[in-house]
Amino acid sequence: MNTVLKAAPPLPAKLEDWHRAMKAERTLNDLVEDIHRELVSDEKYRELLRAVYDAHAVEGSLAADNVLAAMMIREKAKDRSISEIANEKLAIINLALGVVLRRYHASRKQRRNMVAGEEVPSENGND
Repeated sequence: MNTVLKAAPPLPAKLEDWHRAMKAERTLNDLVEDIHRELVSDEKYRELLRAVYDAHAVEGSLAADNVLAAMMIREKAKDRSISEIANEKLAIINLALGVVLRRYHASRKQRRNMVAGEEVPSENGND
């Protein structure tokens, strides 16, 4: 029995001809992640995210460093005309940044609890 296989339709050659099938819009977290990915090459941005203890923070406070990182994200969003972030409160951007960092297993808490590259529960059980 000879079966004739139907040829697949051609794939679009240009990005603008690709259409996303997902109905859901990208979330604020997704938009912040895009900007975070752009900013990781910026030494100042990485320095603001590096510390896991207040004593090591650029401004002496993890919370203050978080706000400064959120400000950098918001400024980049303004430069790129991404109004969903450019017009958002810093506290909300900071929360979204926390989600993004957890996606990469790079949150302050996750990195503080790492031993030899593996996340382990803290000794006090306050995970």
